[in-house]
Amino acid sequence: MSLIHPSGAALTAEPTDLVPAEPVAPPPAGGGCPLRLHGSTPGRSITAEGHLLRQYGEAPAVELPGGVRARVVVSHRLAQSLSADSEGVSRDAALHWPGFADGTRKVEGVIAAWTATASRNALNSYGENHRRLRAPIAAALTKRRVEAMTPDIEAIVEEALDHLANGPDVADLVPGFALRIPHQVIVRLLGMPADLMAPFYAAAAGLFDTSATAEEMAASMERVTLVLEQLVALRRASPGDDLVSDLIRAADEAEDPLTDAELRDQLMLVIIAGTETTVHAIGTFLVHLLAHPAQRDLVVRGDVPLEDALEESLRLQPPAASVPLRFAVRDFTDAESGESFHQGEEILILLSAAGTDPAVHDQPDAFDVRRPTARRHLAFGHGEHFCPGAVLARREIAIAAARFLDRFPGARLATAPEELALTESFISNGHQAIPVQLH
Repeated sequence: MSLIHPSGAALTAEPTDLVPAEPVAPPPAGGGCPLRLHGSTPGRSITAEGHLLRQYGEAPAVELPGGVRARVVVSHRLAQSLSADSEGVSRDAALHWPGFADGTRKVEGVIAAWTATASRNALNSYGENHRRLRAPIAAALTKRRVEAMTPDIEAIVEEALDHLANGPDVADLVPGFALRIPHQVIVRLLGMPADLMAPFYAAAAGLFDTSATAEEMAASMERVTLVLEQLVALRRASPGDDLVSDLIRAADEAEDPLTDAELRDQLMLVIIAGTETTVHAIGTFLVHLLAHPAQRDLVVRGDVPLEDALEESLRLQPPAASVPLRFAVRDFTDAESGESFHQGEEILILLSAAGTDPAVHDQPDAFDVRRPTARRHLAFGHGEHFCPGAVLARREIAIAAARFLDRFPGARLATAPEELALTESFISNGHQAIPVQLH
C-alpha cells in the first residue's frame, strides 16, 4: 500500500540503494557527499537508510525521487527544532520554494504530488494561512468528540474481529483488520448519511488502490470530491453532531470564514491523514507485539501499560517516515550542529530517523516496551503542525490492539518478521501484508 495524495498520485519510490549521487551544480548548501534516497525497498528499510545518512551529518544533502535536492534531517534534536520554527521554516511551496508558483521549477513524481495543493490545506500552508485552515480542524477534533466516538470505535473493532474469526485461520491483517477500522471510523466521524455511503466507499476504494493508474486515481479523487461537496452542502442545510457540522460551524465563526472549497480540502486531508497512517500504525503495532512474545506478555499481564507499548511502536516505526516538504524562509545556521540552510532550500525531516537517533535512545532499533525515552518521537509531528487527530488515532490503535490480543491470545506471525514486505516509499511506512496464524 502506498500513500495517496489529493492530487491522485501514488506516493511510491522506485527501488534502489542509498548510494552516492553524481554532483549536480551548484553543489548543495551544507557541503558533504550528496546521496540518493528512495526509502524502504526490498531488503532495506527506511530506518536503515536513516542510519546510513547519519554518517554524513545531522542534515546531509540528498537527491529525492523526481530529482529534487533536499537537506534530510536525521537527528531528533534538529528535527524537533526545525519543526518548532514556524517562522523560519515553511511548508508552503507557493510562497517559499523559488520558481514553484510561476512554473519555472520543474518537479516530478512524489514531490510534485505533495506540492500540487501547496496552499489549499492545513498541512501545506504557512503562518496565518496555516492557522486559519488548521483552527476549524482542531476545534472539531476535540477530546470530547473522541470520547463520544469511543463506543463506535469499539463496535467497529468488534465487527472487524468477527470478520477475522469467520475467515481462514491464516489472515492478512492489513485488509482483514487494520484497513477496515479507520475506513469505518472516518465514515462515522464525518456523519456520512446512508445514501452517500455507497458512492463514498466506492470512490475511497479507488483512492487507496495502488494498482490503479494515475488516470484512475484522478477519477477516484474527483468522485470523492463530489461526495464531499454534497456532504458539506447537506450539513450546511441540516447540521448534526458530526465532524463535518463542527468543521462548518468553526469555519463560519472564524474572523475569515473558509469557503466550501477550502472546507472540502480540509476534509480530504482528514480522510487521507486519518486513514492510511492509522492503517499502518495498527498493523505495525501488532507486528511488534507478535514478533516479540516476551514484550507482548508484559502488556497482556498488565506489567506495562498498552499505551506505553504503543508509543514505543510509534517511535520505532512511525506510520509516516517523512512528510515532504519544508523550505527555509531565510538563511540561518543551527548553532549546535553548525548546519547552515539557505533561503528557499528544500528540507525533508525524516521522522523515522529522528525516532531511532542513538543520541536519544539506547539500542534504538530494539523494541522495548519499558524504554524510558519511548515518547521522545515525532510520529505525529511537532509544533504548529502537530497532528490535530493524534488523540483519535491513538485511541483507535490502542482499542484495536487490545481487543485483538484479547480475542486471539495465541496469534502469531505466519512468516518471519524480517520477511514482511514494507511499503516501498520514503513517506508511507508500513507493511504491504501481515499474514497471521490466528489460533
